[in-house]
Amino acid sequence: MKRAIAAALLLTAACTSVTPVPKPDPEPVITAIVGSEMRGFIAALSSDSLEGRMSGTEGEKKTIAFLAAQLSAYGVSGGMPGGSYYMPFAIPAQNKPVPKDAKGYPGGQVEFHRVMNAMGATTSNNVVGRVAGRNPDGKVVVLMAHWDHLGLCRPAGDPDRVCNGAVDNASGTAALLTVAARVAAMKLDRDVWFVFTGAEEWGLLGAKAFAAKPPVPLEAIVAGFNLDTIAVAPAGMPVAMVAERNSPLVPLVRDAAAAMGRAWDGDDEAAPFIERQDGWPLTQKKVPMVMVGGSFSDMKLLRDFLGEDYHGQDDELTVRTDLGGAVEDANLHIELVRRTASRSFQPKAD
Repeated sequence: MKRAIAAALLLTAACTSVTPVPKPDPEPVITAIVGSEMRGFIAALSSDSLEGRMSGTEGEKKTIAFLAAQLSAYGVSGGMPGGSYYMPFAIPAQNKPVPKDAKGYPGGQVEFHRVMNAMGATTSNNVVGRVAGRNPDGKVVVLMAHWDHLGLCRPAGDPDRVCNGAVDNASGTAALLTVAARVAAMKLDRDVWFVFTGAEEWGLLGAKAFAAKPPVPLEAIVAGFNLDTIAVAPAGMPVAMVAERNSPLVPLVRDAAAAMGRAWDGDDEAAPFIERQDGWPLTQKKVPMVMVGGSFSDMKLLRDFLGEDYHGQDDELTVRTDLGGAVEDANLHIELVRRTASRSFQPKAD
């Protein structure tokens, strides 16, 4: 009898499959963004082949195709219905007068206004990507940067007609691409949306279109970050914000900056720029949106750029272009996304 029982137990053991306990996936190693990576993207986006990236032109078609291809290569899904990356929106006919005396206007602004007015009604596109969260709770994080610039902003016959827009805003667009590459590999709780807006130079039109018909409910956005004109300051600058007064994201940004070894500049000196950037249409709809980085910490550096290369032929990428601050700001945004895409984050007033 004992032998029979032992045999039965052996047979049962042999026929019973033991399901092993799965090991958790190892945390991905996220490499820091480096200057050569940023420089490569800025060079591509500000090249003459994209003809200055003006909305409604052949330059737009090339630009948005480049952005969509990069997002796809990173594994960032299209955020629009059917998995499309493109969010088309209408641009009504423009009639923005340019004074006969254009003194004080940036170098390319007069021709840009002329071309814009002559185009009549047209269309442009936002490029929208999404990285799905692993443990969603109905909240999302949004990052934005405008891809467009002024196009061929000098009259025919000029030896250099292209306004390349290396700083404004190939730098912010390049940073957003590099951040998207990292976020796609991270195991974050919440969805993260990447919105590359068009027609910002026409009056924030792409951002307004996104705010009017968003592919994600605006009330679901727990934090939003806009990157614009970030290749102005060198490395080592304190972190400043452009945001509404008493933004609930102040403690978050301050703590993230400290974690990255950066000082905090809380004097709100750059606050007057809030209505001049793509976060504004969302801010008006009570979405917590901010612009963050070193470019807004030193107003002399920023105003020097706005008074010299801004909206002109000299906003080009050269060997002298200092990307130290832009790289630091891009890496800061990885940290900001890591924190805000965690279910543990809930914004609180400072």
